[in-house]
Amino acid sequence: MELEKVMNTRVVRSLAKYYAGKGKRHVKNLFTFEDEKFKLPSLMSMPLRIVLGIAMKKMGVTKEIKKGFFSQRHNLQTIDNILKTLAYNGLSQPFRMYGPALIVWNYTNVCNLRCRYCYQSAGRPLPDELTLEEKIDLINQMVEAGTAFLAFSGGEPILGPHFWDVLKYASRFLHISIATNGTLLEDRKLVEKLADFGAKNVFVSLDGATPESHDYIRGHGNFNRTIRGIENLVANPYLNVGINMVVTKRNYHEVEDVLKLAVELGVNSFTHYNFIPTGRGKEDYEQDLSPEEREDLLNLLYDWFERRKETGLNIISTSPEFARIIYDRSGGRSAGLFHYSADSGTVISGVIKYAGGCGAGRVYAAVQPNGLVSPCVFMPDVIVGNVREKRLIDIWRESDLMWALSDRENYHFNCPKYRYICGGCRARAYAYGDILGGDPGCLVYKKLKEEMDKIKYIEELNEKATMEKEAVNAANVEGEKAVAFVADKKYGKSIIEEVGAGT
Repeated sequence: MELEKVMNTRVVRSLAKYYAGKGKRHVKNLFTFEDEKFKLPSLMSMPLRIVLGIAMKKMGVTKEIKKGFFSQRHNLQTIDNILKTLAYNGLSQPFRMYGPALIVWNYTNVCNLRCRYCYQSAGRPLPDELTLEEKIDLINQMVEAGTAFLAFSGGEPILGPHFWDVLKYASRFLHISIATNGTLLEDRKLVEKLADFGAKNVFVSLDGATPESHDYIRGHGNFNRTIRGIENLVANPYLNVGINMVVTKRNYHEVEDVLKLAVELGVNSFTHYNFIPTGRGKEDYEQDLSPEEREDLLNLLYDWFERRKETGLNIISTSPEFARIIYDRSGGRSAGLFHYSADSGTVISGVIKYAGGCGAGRVYAAVQPNGLVSPCVFMPDVIVGNVREKRLIDIWRESDLMWALSDRENYHFNCPKYRYICGGCRARAYAYGDILGGDPGCLVYKKLKEEMDKIKYIEELNEKATMEKEAVNAANVEGEKAVAFVADKKYGKSIIEEVGAGT
């Protein structure tokens, strides 16, 4: 709490407001100073430089990483966003950004596949998808909001109208990732075009280590097409390539085989995607992992996470519970950053309580093909605004639901130890009935719920016993005994109370 006391003082918040406003030129100078050898920092920029220097040193940032950070435009927006957050929100648990740091844009509903678990139920275009002018304006709205990272998703974003024009424009301001099924990238010219037009990361869906398992989800013949697409991407020196895998009971046993395949292919990362029964996935609730299976999976991922320097494979999970696994198995030294966990996303223990857990409505939001805004891509029917009617930053700042998702004190369950490290996936909680409730796939939540159910059950039994005792006393039945109740044997307890005769 000492950090909060310092960062929330009037002096610090006033300085943050200055650097985010009138003094913004001093922040911009940080991004030109490395290239201007003889330019001395101004006196007013010194407090910012000192604070950033100390923070980066504590997080183990090397001079090389620091130089790279200050050479990229999107990081200017990151710092500006953090300064505005400190100025207007203050430092809180968890940390809610002034504007969304990341936008996942379902660029189009058009797709060449009909995947079994597609959260978007993609296929045909929506009748009211954004025009080119509206798409360019949306990019400008993201920059205005302080967004630094943009992930194009879909549908298949490459098939969307005006994709290449929009990609080229967006890459001038934002760090760009593409989520794709990979089948179109059998064409090497498309891979080269992605790199030439400014994409940095390309994530390809691969849901099994064999054609049988992958094609069950993605359609016949697509495993081989996807592998060829991945090989073409890896061959391009300008792109970072990742494999995304939605894990269910059907392919749970193949995760390690896919990890090994990822290493053989030479990709940079493997991302485990939580199965969320939304979109077409609503038909497959029974394929969701049990809490015990998910726990085993996340521990397997941590084993590979520990070997990342050896394998060259970064391990990521969209499951907030992975942050808890990292926290426990690292002895509390680190956990996951924001709503996913990765090598570059592990953070020192002092920052964990601010940065950990689901980022929906807190550090990121989703935009649908027609401009509707959701807290998360896995909640496509939860709409908090429309960029055709309201600026993105105003939707973010004024949505009651977005603020509620960031306030873990008011969640409908209590997880004392991991509330700020994890807090559960909001999309999974929503899919199972309560957006502010617990994630039924979390083993910790399952055990907490069992204990709470036990306590509630015993309280109900005692309440009934008390009522029966009062009824006997009221009847003044001399010598009569009443047995109050016996608790269910599954709890291993008996509550037997003899109620004496009334006096």
